[in-house]
Amino acid sequence: MTLTFQNINIFAQLERETELYRHYQLDEVKDRYDSNFIEFLSNPTLSELQAALVYLQHKHRQSGRQFLKVVFPQDEEIPIELHQYLLSNQFGIGSLEMYAIKPNVFTREPICPEVTIEFVSPRTLEGYLEIHYKDALQWGESYAQARSAMLKRDYELKRTAQIVAAYNGKVVGSLDVIESANSAEIDNLFVLPAHQKKGIGTKLQQFVMKHYSEKIIILVADGDDTPREMYTKQGYSYIGKRFSALKTSLG
Repeated sequence: MTLTFQNINIFAQLERETELYRHYQLDEVKDRYDSNFIEFLSNPTLSELQAALVYLQHKHRQSGRQFLKVVFPQDEEIPIELHQYLLSNQFGIGSLEMYAIKPNVFTREPICPEVTIEFVSPRTLEGYLEIHYKDALQWGESYAQARSAMLKRDYELKRTAQIVAAYNGKVVGSLDVIESANSAEIDNLFVLPAHQKKGIGTKLQQFVMKHYSEKIIILVADGDDTPREMYTKQGYSYIGKRFSALKTSLG
């Protein structure tokens, strides 16, 4: 099975598709960068990039979105001319790396016996929503409220499998799993700061490996964050990388 970023779920609707790009949009959470963007199918010329940004800015101003995001093809560097143009126009450049693992490779050593892992239920839903709401507040209350509503709909509609870690009966971490025919994608892996570096993230993943043992487990990590180093130590294989550009204010 050949894995690429096309195996990663995009939680959005396809708004427009051309020979050059796909435009994704999510009205549920208008401020969610990862659901409202243009994905280039091949590297554009400078004039093509400029035209795409004009189109996206027009659409975002109409809908009240105050940012612009574009994603470039996997394993391709952003051409220097485009890179310089983006930086000169207040875009930040970032990257995501994709990893995959077979469940039987992941560590099975017992860890955190005081922490219990389970699928979200009516009993744990409130705690699950609360930790994500508090984390999302760093991007503003309106975003946090919209994200909380989306996660609740995910639960009600069973759009994802939501899993929580509890310590002394209180939810302290969670992750979501998006299942496809051959893979299971780990998304939104989060542990409260006060409970990090205790192995809770590892125990959450062990739960995934057990319940999705016939799948290839995939995930993406920020190319500049240290969690990606943890994934390689855990046995994940590097699949690829892709760059993106984000402007957080339209002025």
